[in-house]
Parts: sequence; C-alpha cells; structure tokens
Amino acid sequence: MLRILESQAPTKQTATDTINTLSGRLQSATLLEDRRAAILGLRSFAKQYPASVASGALRPLISSLTKDGDDADTIKVILETLLMLFNPDDNSPEASEEIGLWLADEFTQRQDNITVVLDLLETRDFYSRLYALQLISYISSSRPERTQECIFSAPLGVSRLVATLDDSREAVRNETLVLLVSLTPSSTELQKVVAFENAFDRVFHLIEIEGSLTHGGSVVQDCLSLLANLLSLNISNQSFFRESGCIAKLARLLADASNEEESEEGVAEWTRTQRDMNLWGTLSILQLFLVRGSVGTPVSQSAFWNSGLVQQVLRLAFNQRLGSNIRSKALNTCADLIRENHPLQEQFGDLTVAKNIEKKDSNLTNGHAKPDGVQRINVIEGLLGVSLESAPSNQLDFRLAACECVKAFFTGHSGIRSHVLRRAIDGFQNGSDTIPNILLVLLEQDDDKTSTNPYQRWIAAVLLFHLLYENPEAKAMALGITEGDSENGEEVVTCIQLLASTLMTAVQRNEDSRISTAYLMLLSGWLFEDPDAVNDLLGEASSVQGLINAARSNLMATSLTSGLSVFLLGIIYEFSSKDSPVPRKTLHNLLIDRLGREQYLDKLKKLRREPAVRDFEVLSPASQADTDGSLPEVYFDGTFIEFFKDNFSRILRAIDRDPGIEISVIANGVEKGVSRDLVDTLKAEVEDKSKSLRELESEMLQVRGKLEQEELDHRKTRESSTVELGRIKHINENLQRNHEEELQKLEDRSNSVRNDMLRQHQEQLQSIDRELRQFKAESERKASKTRERNEAEIADLKNSNASLTSQLEKANKDHLLDLQTAYEEYAARESTLSARTTRAEESSEEVKETLQTMQKRVADLESALENSKSALDDKETARKDAQAELDDLLIVFGDLEIKRSQDKKRLRELGEPVSEGDDSGQEVEGDEDADEDEDVD
Repeated sequence: MLRILESQAPTKQTATDTINTLSGRLQSATLLEDRRAAILGLRSFAKQYPASVASGALRPLISSLTKDGDDADTIKVILETLLMLFNPDDNSPEASEEIGLWLADEFTQRQDNITVVLDLLETRDFYSRLYALQLISYISSSRPERTQECIFSAPLGVSRLVATLDDSREAVRNETLVLLVSLTPSSTELQKVVAFENAFDRVFHLIEIEGSLTHGGSVVQDCLSLLANLLSLNISNQSFFRESGCIAKLARLLADASNEEESEEGVAEWTRTQRDMNLWGTLSILQLFLVRGSVGTPVSQSAFWNSGLVQQVLRLAFNQRLGSNIRSKALNTCADLIRENHPLQEQFGDLTVAKNIEKKDSNLTNGHAKPDGVQRINVIEGLLGVSLESAPSNQLDFRLAACECVKAFFTGHSGIRSHVLRRAIDGFQNGSDTIPNILLVLLEQDDDKTSTNPYQRWIAAVLLFHLLYENPEAKAMALGITEGDSENGEEVVTCIQLLASTLMTAVQRNEDSRISTAYLMLLSGWLFEDPDAVNDLLGEASSVQGLINAARSNLMATSLTSGLSVFLLGIIYEFSSKDSPVPRKTLHNLLIDRLGREQYLDKLKKLRREPAVRDFEVLSPASQADTDGSLPEVYFDGTFIEFFKDNFSRILRAIDRDPGIEISVIANGVEKGVSRDLVDTLKAEVEDKSKSLRELESEMLQVRGKLEQEELDHRKTRESSTVELGRIKHINENLQRNHEEELQKLEDRSNSVRNDMLRQHQEQLQSIDRELRQFKAESERKASKTRERNEAEIADLKNSNASLTSQLEKANKDHLLDLQTAYEEYAARESTLSARTTRAEESSEEVKETLQTMQKRVADLESALENSKSALDDKETARKDAQAELDDLLIVFGDLEIKRSQDKKRLRELGEPVSEGDDSGQEVEGDEDADEDEDVD
C-alpha cells in the first residue's frame, strides 16, 4: 500500500523550478495580491539562490517598482528582495561578486531603472525611502561612475537625493549622508550640483543637531567627509562656500570645541577619540582651500583671517589638553593659512597665544595637570619655544609642525626673513634671549641634550637653512657673525667656521647622524653660489680635511653623512677660486688624491639612491617613534631635497671641471668668481685693442679733415641747389596761376551750356503741358456730347416704359376674367409661348450685343480721357441698369401681347364677341411694338 501511495505522489519540485514558476507568475499576474505573493516567494529564495532569482525575476521586479509604485507594502517587499540579491548569504552556493556587478549593470544601463528608484524618495514611507537609498548605495559600490551619471541625468535626481537630508528620521538621513559621501569624491559636476542644492547649510545643521565636533559621533564625521568631497579641488564650490557664510560656521565649530576643552569640566575621556577625528577632519577641510599655487588660495587666506579662524586654530595648537596629532594638524593648517601672503604674515607676528603655567605638584584633573595660570606670549616666541626646546620623541610631529609654521611666517617675505635673522644674531651676540635662539642652539655643544634630543639642532639648522636659502642679503648678514674679541687677544672665528667645527666634532664623536645631516644641509645651502662663504670656510683648512675623512667612511651608520660630505665638498670646489685660502687647483688635487674621482661619483650616486632621499616625496614628513623607543626616521627637509635633486647633476660633474676655470656667480648684482687665466688673456687683448685704438684715432683725424672739405663742397652745392629750387618754384607758381584761369573759363562755359539745356527743357515741358490741356478739353467736350445723347436715350426709354406700364395695367384689368377662363388652353399652348420666349431672348441678345459695342466705344473714350473716367463709369452703369430693366419689360410685354391675341382668337372661334377697340388697341400696340423693334435695331 505504501508503495502504491509513493508511486502516486507528485514529483518533488526543485528550488530552480519554484523560482521559475514564481517568476512566470510575477510576469503574468494581473492582480496586485498575486504579484505580491509571487514576490514574497522570490524573497524567500533570494538569500540562498541569488543568481537564479536574478536571472529569472530581476526585470519583472524592476518593472513592478513602476507598476505597483502606489502600494507601499509591495514596494517594501520588492526592495527587500533586491537588497538580498546584492547581499546574499555567505554560505550560498551561488554567492559571487559578479552577481553584484551584473545587478548594477542591469540598473545603470537603463536610465529609467535608476529614475524609478529615485522616484521612491518622493514618498514619505519610511521603508521605501530607506531601502531605495540602500539599493542605490549597493549599485554605486559596484558601478560608481555609471551610477553617478544616471543620478546626474535623472530629472531632479540630485535635488531629491539631497532633500532627504532634511528627513527627521535618523536612519534615512544617515543613509543619505553615506550615499552622498560615496557619490561625490570624483565627479566635479555632481559636486557642483550637490553644493548648489543647499548642501552646505544642511550639513552644518546636521553637525549642530548631532552635538557639534565635541559630542558628535560618526554622523558628524560623515558630514565632514561630505564637505571634504564637495570642496576638494573644486574652485567653484570653494567660492560658493566662502560667499554663503560657511567660513564663519567653521570658526564657530572650532571655537565651541576649544571652549568645551578649556572649561573646568573638560571633555569626557570616552568622547576624545571621536572628537579628535572630527577636529582632524575640520582642519583638513580648511587645508583644502590652501593648496600652494592655487588661484583661490590668497582669497581663502584673507577670508579665513577675517573670520577669526587663525586665532581659533592657534587656540587648538597651544591647548595642552589636546593630543599632539591634533595640535600638529592645527599648526600645519596655520602655516598654510599665512604662507606667501605678505599682509597676513606681517599681522601674524603681532598675535599672542596662551601658555599654561603649571605647578609641579599640581593635582591631575581628567588626566591633565590643572594649570596654575595662563600667560599670553607672542606667537613666534611660542612657536620657537615648541620647536627648539627639549621634548620627548613622540612630540616630534608637533615640533616639526611648529617649525613649519615659523617657516611659513617668513617664506617669500624678504623683510621678515631679514628681521628674524637680525633678531637671532642680536640674541646670539648679547646672550640675553629668554627664548631659544637658533644660533645658540646650533653653536653650543651640550652632550647631554645631544644624546637625548638630536632634533633640537636639526630643527634649528632647518630654520637657518630656510632663512639663508636663495637669499644673498641674509647670507651676507650671516657672514658678519663672529665669536671672540681680537682686541683682547682672542681668536675671531666666523659663524661658518663654528658650524664646520661643530660638524667635525659630531662626526668624530659618532653622534647621531641626524645632527651631522642637519649641519651638512645648512652648509650646503649656505655655500651654494656664494664664493665669499666658500672662502670663509676654506679659511680653516682643517674643515676640508675633516670633510674628506667623513666622506671616506664606509660605515653603514654614516652613509648619509659621507654622501652629504661629498656633496658639500663638490659645492666648495664648484664655487672656489684661485684666490681662495685653499686654491682651487690645490682643492682639486686633494679631492682626486685623498678621495678619488670614482669614490666621489659613487658616494653621490649612493646618496641619491638612499630611500630617505629617493622616496622622500612618498614618505610621511614625520613619523612617530617606533615601538622599541627609537627615534623617528626623519633626516631631511623637503626644500633641501628639492635643492639636492635640482643640482645633483651639476655637483656630480664638478670634479671633472678644469681647476683653471672658475664659476661666475652674480650675487646682489655683483659678479663673483672668474677664471684667472682668462683674465690674463683678456688683459693682453685689452692692450692690443688700445694700440689699435690709437692707430684708429690718427686715422680718424685724417678722415675728419677730409670730412671738413667734403662739408665745404656740400655747402656750395646746397647753395646752388637753393637758387635752382627758387627758380623752379617760381615757374611752378606761374603754371599754377594759368591753370586756375583755365579752370575758371571751363567752369563758366559749363554753366552757360547747362542753363541753355535747362531753358530748352522747360520750353518742351510747357508745350507738352499745353497739348495735354487741349487734349483734356477736347475729351471733356466729347464726353459731354456723349453724356447728353445717353441722357436723351434714357429719357425716351423711360417714357416708353411708362406708356407700356399703363397699357399693361389696363390689359391686366380688361382680360383678367379671360385669363381665368382660358387657363386650361393656356397650358396646352405653353410650348408655343416657350418658342416665342426663345425668339424674344434672341432679340434681347442682339440688344445686348449692341450695348456691348457701345460699351467698347465708351471704353475707348475713357482710355483717352483719364480725368473723366470715373464720371463716365457712373453714367454707363446707370444706362446699363436702365437698359436691362427695359429689356425685361419688353420681353414681358411681348409675351403678354402674344397671349392676349391668342386669347382673342380663341374667343372668336368660340363665338364670343370681341370689341374692336381691343383690336385697334391691338393694332396700335402692334405698331408701337414694331416701332420699338426698329428702335432697338
């Protein structure tokens, strides 16, 4: 029995068959409930069988979005199914990344598919909006460029998308924010459209309601990311951002963050991480406006300064409660705010910042020492203190940022550079500075500080390098720095010699390579294209020997030092001269004998291949200390790397240059450095030229005598030419006078001929006028005669018409009874009457032909008489009307007369008496009719 039941059981249906069945039902169903049931069935398979569902039901599902758009429940199920297809189960046998790409292609290859999804944003239904945004996010993640194009091309696509930021439901609003962040990083046009949909104000509103920078979470971070996308390398959006007052909102955000951090309660520890991320993002947004070389950078700098942003950034930078990464970012931003803007650089030096004064035994509050007081100091003093004072290695980022800010203060402003250098020189010579002095840090030797704080000298060397780099005035000023009093018998040592001595000491003691690297960078930038500085260094011959020894070192730890030593030696040789303390030829021999050409070239090439040099642009400008407590791997300054790479080939070839040829350098408008052999050659040439000049002078005297004689001859020739010119001028005046008389005669003759022709023309016109008047009078006379004749004819016709009318009335009265009696016979003889009527019509045609002939004659007269045409037309029209009426009456009267005679004849045949008056009347009428016919003829 069980076997029978099993054999009769239906075949098991597979998932693929079920999906195909549901897909077919979705396509063919006409009722909403049936389609919804099919979609629910497909949704149950979407996670496990995404490929099968997508291949069979994707297009029906998309079409259902349009067909069932008014039903929120159905739309929800459709969107859920589509989202499951984009995010299938990890354990699904059909799960693959290619499914997402295929689904995204299906949506983006047709604009209508994206448009219908965007249309769902118009509804207020929560799930429709949320799922539509999530679906667009999945599509964008697979095909970002196509999705951006479709949204941009859709009617009000961007507007509807941005408008959902105003949704009061956080899930929808946050999903929109994430979607906009993913859509706007690369498309400039899309960035502009989003920005002009009031996105900036909406984003700042979201930041405010989410708790601003201090208390805001990931939503605020997404808002800042969206602002960064809209402003990055987009000059139009940056200009709109400035003009719409958003800079003041940024300043207020930073001010609020600083106020909360500086309050007594401070900020909770658990919010600091997110707060720091928000501050970092805000400062990064400011830096987007401050790209070096950009056209809009000066405008943005001025706008930021006027809004007080510089002060707010400095508050963050000097707030000791904040982390070093945020303070470093703030100082780097501050540097970008003033760099190469002369008015702002000058005003920046007048700002003050707060410096906290703490007691050593102060209690801790929220992990920070409670300050005992706040002191206001000049911002440059504060930055120099941060840069040059001792600090842990994990504070290097902050110190380098302070150094960058100081460099931005004087970069591109020669006046500020000279002022800063002069202030450092005065402090070094007086020894009364309360703040760290660049020169004191570089020239003093403190073993304890050097071992724990190599970056103090490194930063000082970088600052001095930037003060002197490509600045001949500053180099000349620095050459005057000396130590020692010659009057007291002390040896006077220059600044360059002190720096070289300190460098040699650091190399001999095998101190940290960062120190020797710093001094070598400084000396290389100072001595380049400055022969006076080169001679100053060569004044201490041991310096060259020490550099050669450092260059010959093969230790791995000193590879940078040896390479830079060779680079410095190349600069010294390149700009040395025959009169240098160590002559150029001697220096060349030292390099060849002690170092060797191959070693020279090899050291420089190895330095060029060093990762710290080769990969400097791709490495972080500063990195935190390693986990084992070692110092950060920071050796070079960016400007020095550019300087080194630009001049590498020149210094590489310097050793092959002949010592007898010196390099000519122009500094402060003065040329320095020439070849002495060339000078001797030039002196000999000058003597030869002088001898030749004297010979030329004697020849010139002879030529001058000849010239005077030629001038005398020329004077005589000129006088004779003047006489001849006067004669010619007289002849010309006579000819001109005769010419004017001839012209006057010709003009008089022309006037007389013209007057004669005018007179003849007027006489002809008068004769034509007389003829026209005569023709007009004759035409009027003829027209008058014709008019009189026509009027007479019309009068006769009227009389005839009146008599005929009276006779017709009389006949009608007399024969009314006869007509009634003869009615039946009249019908029988109707054909006869019709024949007579035809004959009468023929007579009428003849009359009409006669009238046409007359009309032709009148037309001929009218063509001759133009002025009387209108009057004759009126008369002719009246005559035609009268003639037509007469013709009609004649025809009617003839018919009646014929009928009357026939009636009388019938009456006679019937034996009825007929009066003779009637016959006589008939005869009379017949005679009159004949007369009328004759008249007509």
